[in-house]
Amino acid sequence: MRVLITGGGGFIGIRLANVLAQGGHTIVLVDRAFSDTAIRLAPRGAERRLADITDRAAVWAAIEATRPDGIVHLAAVLSGISEIDPPLAFDINVIGTFNVLEGARKFGVKRVVATSSIAAVEMPADSPPADEDVPLAPLGFYGMTKATGEAWCGYYRRRFNLDTRVARPGAVVGPGREAGSATSNFTTAIIAEPLAGRRYVCNVREDDSSPLVYHTDLVDGLARLFLAESVSSPIYNLGACSATAAALARAVRARIPTADIAFEPDDVARFVVGQWRYIVQDNRRAERDFGYRPRFDTPEKLVAEFIRESQAALVGAR
Repeated sequence: MRVLITGGGGFIGIRLANVLAQGGHTIVLVDRAFSDTAIRLAPRGAERRLADITDRAAVWAAIEATRPDGIVHLAAVLSGISEIDPPLAFDINVIGTFNVLEGARKFGVKRVVATSSIAAVEMPADSPPADEDVPLAPLGFYGMTKATGEAWCGYYRRRFNLDTRVARPGAVVGPGREAGSATSNFTTAIIAEPLAGRRYVCNVREDDSSPLVYHTDLVDGLARLFLAESVSSPIYNLGACSATAAALARAVRARIPTADIAFEPDDVARFVVGQWRYIVQDNRRAERDFGYRPRFDTPEKLVAEFIRESQAALVGAR
């Protein structure tokens, strides 16, 4: 299959491209820019095309020129920037999603996988694990844009019979993830900074929590969702576990006894992350339909793998 990936120069986009390329698929990466790292890590033979996701003509031109069998739509503005600059988030997350869906319809693309976020879900205290059918009522702007994107995917599925599949991941954790624009970045930084020997001041409270997914688990889930011949649901959770900031800090200190972690919550981070504390994702539908089963399903496993992967990368770079 020929697969076009928007946000193809990003952390998840490059990793997904490599997994799909290893399976023999032809890759087209679309992004507004490609860093030297993205160019170096991209699979051999992948085509790179420059296009801003908000530029409808450019997005459509990329789809028309490459005629992909399917699209994985990853391009997005993350939570922190969304709260600071709502118009930008609307343009990229909502209009960008529309541009991809309409381009897919216009040029006969068979399948679109779009990433939403668990931020589209808000849960009261003592709720059971959240499956894909829970009502969406996000309080944050980022979650609202993702809920809107889910609705557009559903519309194109109903109205035009376009095979749209929505992935709803937790906060993505992984070494090398530069996600300063994501409020959930604390879930990566709380491991990465102590591992580098630096003090880390966490911008949420110790009892604030986030649903989590390790980057390799998410990439595996996205690849499985995209490649499945058919699916029974329009939306799939791709999570792994949930943990408080304090639990992550404990897991880090158990592995790095010198870790210096402090907590100084700020208003934006608390507004966004404070709404996630009761969310635990139910991934059974994804396991049933395409075999998704996260390997790193506890905070301890996730932290251990983060450290192992980071240290392996250092050895490999020598």
